[in-house]
Amino acid sequence: MTCVRCQHQTCKRFGYFSKRRVQRWRCTSCSATFADPTATAYVRPEHSTDPERFAQAITLMLEGMSIRAISRVTGLHKQTILSLMNTASEKARKVLDAKVQNIDPRYVQMDELWGYVHTKENNLGADDPREWGNAYLWLAMDSETKLIISHTIGARSGINAFRIAGDLRARTVGRFQITTDSLKAYVMAIQEWFGREVDYGQLHKIYGKVSDNRSGDWYGSGRVIGAVPHVKIGKPDFTRISTSHIERANLTVRMHLRRLTRLTNAFSKSLDNHKAAITLYIAFYNFCRGHQTLKGGSPAMAAGLADHVWSIAELLAVSGV
Repeated sequence: MTCVRCQHQTCKRFGYFSKRRVQRWRCTSCSATFADPTATAYVRPEHSTDPERFAQAITLMLEGMSIRAISRVTGLHKQTILSLMNTASEKARKVLDAKVQNIDPRYVQMDELWGYVHTKENNLGADDPREWGNAYLWLAMDSETKLIISHTIGARSGINAFRIAGDLRARTVGRFQITTDSLKAYVMAIQEWFGREVDYGQLHKIYGKVSDNRSGDWYGSGRVIGAVPHVKIGKPDFTRISTSHIERANLTVRMHLRRLTRLTNAFSKSLDNHKAAITLYIAFYNFCRGHQTLKGGSPAMAAGLADHVWSIAELLAVSGV
């Protein structure tokens, strides 16, 4: 441990303080006493959870465990886990806003990932809160570095298409190619934010009927029997008009975020918690998760935003970026 006053490495353990039993140190050179800065940086005063359990709970959440399962493993109360999640999400948002800027991609793929809050859209009542129902996760990803540049959460509407296109424009520089599915709202949104300074193509998928051996109540869309690329703006490379990478990222999101796993009762009960969990996951994916196609490096490393794969503790220790 390095002394915070004289920077000498002649420190000895000097007991603990607070309910969290945060380690204290005493410098034998200047006699200064101080707490372990890495242990206190990411814990709010109102949280009595010790840093190791904090990091453990967040790690389990980001690896696909439900809130109740985390509670059984760690012994933490469900509301405590949700409170820790919201605290960690604030840190994650600061990291994304500060670090994911001036990105210079060549190929960006965009897509929407279905999810819902509390009640599925078809089951909503007339007096249900407006935040209930469909809550799509909109993603914009650099196809080469796998960095998720932008995300937003909301209905599959023109408003949210404009929102994610605007955020993508604010975080990127230069001219690059964008590929989306055939949602019409993307066309006007990208024209509005990028003008003619982009090469944009849409991939229109053609669906056929499911195979005859499937039951009539089979859950899922039809079988894709064709995909037709369409040029919308500029001169996009036809061979790169594809959504394969972003669709694979959608699977990764569903595998890691329990509340987005299909056909479970682990869905979000409130929109705020839904947004907090997703924001935390995006930061984890970009900075803390090694990617096989990047030889174990993180997307942030491939994009030049970090020089190593961050630990969860490092992500949570961000106090100001």
